[in-house]
Amino acid sequence: MNAARAGALAGVTVASGAAVLAGPLAASVPGGLLLAFVLPGLAITEAMFRPGRLDIGVVERLVLIPALSLAVLVLGGLGLWAVGGSLNQAGWLSIAAAVALIATGVAVARPRIAPAAGAAESATRISTAAGATPRPGSKWRLSRRRLFRDVLPLTLALALISGIGWWSFTDSERTYDTAVVTLSATPPGAVDADGNRSVQVTATGLDAGRGPYRLVLSGTAGAELSEHRLTPDTAGEWSGRVSVPGTERVTMDLFRDGETAAFRTVIIAAAQ
Repeated sequence: MNAARAGALAGVTVASGAAVLAGPLAASVPGGLLLAFVLPGLAITEAMFRPGRLDIGVVERLVLIPALSLAVLVLGGLGLWAVGGSLNQAGWLSIAAAVALIATGVAVARPRIAPAAGAAESATRISTAAGATPRPGSKWRLSRRRLFRDVLPLTLALALISGIGWWSFTDSERTYDTAVVTLSATPPGAVDADGNRSVQVTATGLDAGRGPYRLVLSGTAGAELSEHRLTPDTAGEWSGRVSVPGTERVTMDLFRDGETAAFRTVIIAAAQ
């Protein structure tokens, strides 16, 4: 890697890190994506492979760059966690930026391997001296060979990545609106003359069209104390007060209508 390319890569790395730390959302998101998927892998690839005998093809580079970048984050995160570091924004940024800058320095320090000069001309002279003439379709066969070697695998890889990305996006969009049922209770009030306490109970995320829910209260010995039918409103919420014994630990189980297994449980401690 020459000095100009190395300086550009280092500059983009520093600019991306600054954007992630202090930039607006429009700059921090692209900067974070570059640090996560491109810059560390690009620098490592430049350090490992040089034009000449150690060069690789376009498809290999396009696959190695994001793969190495993600590997840096995984291995760097494990190392940071092992030494007691924090896996936060600053930690991930430090891992990606440090590896990118170090690999860029290695790529500059390594000597460039020049391709064998005049190899193609020597082969041409040998063929001409032997009386061989280029075939008319040799250029097309070369292009077709490159099509199957480079373009087709890259197209398949992009199609696979695009399909996975689209599936992930649609799945996250579908599950984002999934309601999570919660069952909560406020601290019980004081014990009344009958030895009971009043508790405010709230349930959210219920399916209004599913039918009534059952709230079953059980005592310390497991005996059922009472049962309440919950009918949520259009927003899927229900709130009401129930009475529990003051001297017993009470378990409140929420059941869907027709089911025998509770899917939410709250325990109310006995009064001291």
